[in-house]
Amino acid sequence: MKPDKITKYGLLEVCELIPGTRTNEKDGPYFIYGAGTNPKGTTDKFNCESDTIRLTRKGTVGAVHFHREPFWIDGDSFKVKPKEMIDKRYLFHWLLMNRKEIERCADGSNQPGLSIARLSKMTIDVPDIDYQLKVVKLLDEMSAGLEFFIGNITQIKELESKVLSYYNEKIGTALEKGKLNEKLGE
Repeated sequence: MKPDKITKYGLLEVCELIPGTRTNEKDGPYFIYGAGTNPKGTTDKFNCESDTIRLTRKGTVGAVHFHREPFWIDGDSFKVKPKEMIDKRYLFHWLLMNRKEIERCADGSNQPGLSIARLSKMTIDVPDIDYQLKVVKLLDEMSAGLEFFIGNITQIKELESKVLSYYNEKIGTALEKGKLNEKLGE
Protein backbone atom coordinates (compact mmCIF):
# COMPACT_ATOMS: atom_id res chain seq x y z
CA MET A 1 0.00 0.00 0.00
CA LYS A 2 1.79 3.10 -1.25
CA PRO A 3 0.41 6.59 -1.74
CA ASP A 4 0.03 7.97 -5.24
CA LYS A 5 1.37 11.35 -4.15
CA ILE A 6 2.96 12.88 -1.04
CA THR A 7 3.19 16.62 -0.44
CA LYS A 8 5.25 18.22 2.34
CA TYR A 9 3.55 21.05 4.23
CA GLY A 10 4.21 23.09 7.31
CA LEU A 11 1.93 21.89 10.11
CA LEU A 12 0.07 25.19 10.23
CA GLU A 13 -0.53 25.02 6.47
CA VAL A 14 -2.74 21.94 6.94
CA CYS A 15 -4.68 23.07 10.01
CA GLU A 16 -5.84 26.07 11.94
CA LEU A 17 -5.29 26.29 15.70
CA ILE A 18 -8.20 28.10 17.33
CA PRO A 19 -7.70 28.99 21.01
CA GLY A 20 -10.51 28.21 23.39
CA THR A 21 -12.19 30.78 25.61
CA ARG A 22 -13.29 30.89 29.23
CA THR A 23 -16.86 30.19 30.20
CA ASN A 24 -18.82 30.11 33.42
CA GLU A 25 -19.52 26.71 34.82
CA LYS A 26 -23.26 25.95 34.78
CA ASP A 27 -25.36 22.85 34.97
CA GLY A 28 -25.62 21.68 31.43
CA PRO A 29 -25.09 18.77 29.08
CA TYR A 30 -21.74 19.95 27.65
CA PHE A 31 -18.39 19.23 29.25
CA ILE A 32 -15.76 21.95 29.69
CA TYR A 33 -12.22 20.86 28.82
CA GLY A 34 -9.00 22.66 29.68
CA ALA A 35 -5.52 21.14 29.55
CA GLY A 36 -6.47 17.89 31.28
CA THR A 37 -7.89 14.62 30.06
CA ASN A 38 -10.96 14.86 32.26
CA PRO A 39 -13.60 17.58 32.03
CA LYS A 40 -13.41 20.35 34.62
CA GLY A 41 -17.14 21.04 34.71
CA THR A 42 -20.22 21.41 32.56
CA THR A 43 -22.03 24.23 30.83
CA ASP A 44 -25.22 24.84 28.89
CA LYS A 45 -23.47 25.76 25.61
CA PHE A 46 -20.65 24.47 23.42
CA ASN A 47 -18.02 26.04 21.20
CA CYS A 48 -16.79 22.83 19.53
CA GLU A 49 -18.91 20.55 17.38
CA SER A 50 -18.75 16.77 17.63
CA ASP A 51 -15.66 15.09 16.12
CA THR A 52 -13.25 17.85 17.15
CA ILE A 53 -9.51 17.52 17.76
CA ARG A 54 -8.27 19.22 20.94
CA LEU A 55 -4.58 20.02 21.48
CA THR A 56 -3.52 21.18 24.95
CA ARG A 57 -1.41 24.32 24.94
CA LYS A 58 -0.79 24.93 28.67
CA GLY A 59 0.08 22.65 31.56
CA THR A 60 0.14 19.22 29.92
CA VAL A 61 1.38 20.73 26.66
CA GLY A 62 0.86 18.69 23.50
CA ALA A 63 -1.78 16.20 24.66
CA VAL A 64 -4.09 15.31 21.78
CA HIS A 65 -7.75 14.32 22.20
CA PHE A 66 -10.57 13.52 19.78
CA HIS A 67 -14.03 14.37 21.09
CA ARG A 68 -17.05 12.61 19.61
CA GLU A 69 -19.57 14.89 21.36
CA PRO A 70 -19.94 18.70 21.33
CA PHE A 71 -18.09 20.41 24.22
CA TRP A 72 -16.69 23.72 25.47
CA ILE A 73 -12.95 24.26 25.02
CA ASP A 74 -11.35 26.77 27.37
CA GLY A 75 -8.18 28.83 26.94
CA ASP A 76 -5.80 26.02 27.93
CA SER A 77 -6.36 24.16 24.64
CA PHE A 78 -6.61 24.69 20.91
CA LYS A 79 -9.33 23.42 18.63
CA VAL A 80 -7.49 21.89 15.65
CA LYS A 81 -9.37 22.56 12.43
CA PRO A 82 -7.97 20.66 9.42
CA LYS A 83 -7.87 22.26 5.98
CA GLU A 84 -9.16 20.60 2.80
CA MET A 85 -5.95 18.69 1.94
CA ILE A 86 -5.98 16.54 5.08
CA ASP A 87 -8.50 14.17 6.66
CA LYS A 88 -9.41 15.05 10.25
CA ARG A 89 -8.72 11.56 11.63
CA TYR A 90 -5.44 11.35 9.68
CA LEU A 91 -4.33 14.63 11.25
CA PHE A 92 -5.42 13.37 14.69
CA HIS A 93 -3.33 10.20 14.37
CA TRP A 94 -0.36 12.20 13.03
CA LEU A 95 -0.56 14.56 16.03
CA LEU A 96 -0.71 11.59 18.40
CA MET A 97 2.33 9.98 16.82
CA ASN A 98 4.25 13.26 16.97
CA ARG A 99 3.32 14.24 20.52
CA LYS A 100 6.92 14.26 21.78
CA GLU A 101 7.95 16.67 19.04
CA ILE A 102 4.91 18.84 19.81
CA GLU A 103 5.84 18.86 23.51
CA ARG A 104 9.27 20.22 22.54
CA CYS A 105 7.48 23.22 21.01
CA ALA A 106 6.64 24.48 24.50
CA ASP A 107 8.35 27.47 26.02
CA GLY A 108 8.35 28.91 29.51
CA SER A 109 9.50 27.17 32.67
CA ASN A 110 6.93 27.71 35.44
CA GLN A 111 3.83 27.47 33.27
CA PRO A 112 4.91 26.06 29.90
CA GLY A 113 2.86 27.03 26.89
CA LEU A 114 2.76 25.77 23.33
CA SER A 115 4.66 28.13 21.04
CA ILE A 116 2.92 28.79 17.72
CA ALA A 117 6.26 29.98 16.29
CA ARG A 118 7.87 26.63 17.11
CA LEU A 119 4.85 24.66 15.89
CA SER A 120 5.01 26.52 12.59
CA LYS A 121 8.44 24.96 11.97
CA MET A 122 7.08 21.41 12.11
CA THR A 123 6.47 19.72 8.76
CA ILE A 124 4.05 16.99 7.79
CA ASP A 125 4.08 14.70 4.76
CA VAL A 126 0.51 14.53 3.47
CA PRO A 127 -0.35 11.66 1.11
CA ASP A 128 -3.27 11.70 -1.30
CA ILE A 129 -6.72 11.57 0.34
CA ASP A 130 -7.46 7.95 -0.68
CA TYR A 131 -4.29 6.80 1.04
CA GLN A 132 -5.11 8.91 4.12
CA LEU A 133 -8.52 7.23 4.41
CA LYS A 134 -6.96 3.75 4.19
CA VAL A 135 -4.41 4.64 6.87
CA VAL A 136 -7.14 6.08 9.11
CA LYS A 137 -9.26 2.93 8.75
CA LEU A 138 -6.31 0.76 9.76
CA LEU A 139 -5.24 2.98 12.68
CA ASP A 140 -8.82 3.32 13.97
CA GLU A 141 -9.22 -0.47 13.91
CA MET A 142 -5.93 -0.90 15.77
CA SER A 143 -6.95 1.75 18.32
CA ALA A 144 -10.30 0.05 18.91
CA GLY A 145 -8.49 -3.23 19.53
CA LEU A 146 -6.14 -1.57 22.01
CA GLU A 147 -9.04 0.11 23.81
CA PHE A 148 -10.73 -3.30 24.13
CA PHE A 149 -7.62 -4.83 25.74
CA ILE A 150 -7.00 -1.82 27.96
CA GLY A 151 -10.64 -1.97 29.09
CA ASN A 152 -10.26 -5.68 29.91
CA ILE A 153 -7.04 -5.06 31.84
CA THR A 154 -8.79 -2.35 33.85
CA GLN A 155 -11.68 -4.71 34.64
CA ILE A 156 -9.27 -7.48 35.69
CA LYS A 157 -7.42 -5.08 38.02
CA GLU A 158 -10.72 -3.97 39.56
CA LEU A 159 -11.79 -7.59 40.10
CA GLU A 160 -8.38 -8.44 41.54
CA SER A 161 -8.73 -5.56 43.98
CA LYS A 162 -12.21 -6.74 45.01
CA VAL A 163 -10.99 -10.32 45.53
CA LEU A 164 -8.03 -9.13 47.63
CA SER A 165 -10.33 -6.90 49.71
CA TYR A 166 -12.72 -9.82 50.23
CA TYR A 167 -9.96 -12.14 51.47
CA ASN A 168 -8.35 -9.44 53.61
CA GLU A 169 -11.72 -8.87 55.26
CA LYS A 170 -12.19 -12.62 55.84
CA ILE A 171 -8.69 -12.96 57.32
CA GLY A 172 -9.28 -9.92 59.54
CA THR A 173 -12.60 -11.35 60.79
CA ALA A 174 -11.01 -14.74 61.43
CA LEU A 175 -8.15 -13.12 63.37
CA GLU A 176 -10.59 -11.11 65.48
CA LYS A 177 -12.54 -14.25 66.38
CA GLY A 178 -9.37 -16.27 66.97
CA LYS A 179 -10.42 -18.84 64.38
CA LEU A 180 -7.38 -18.37 62.19
CA ASN A 181 -5.01 -19.30 65.03
CA GLU A 182 -7.03 -22.49 65.67
CA LYS A 183 -6.81 -23.49 62.02
CA LEU A 184 -3.07 -22.82 61.95
CA GLY A 185 -2.56 -25.01 65.02
CA GLU A 186 -1.62 -22.33 67.51
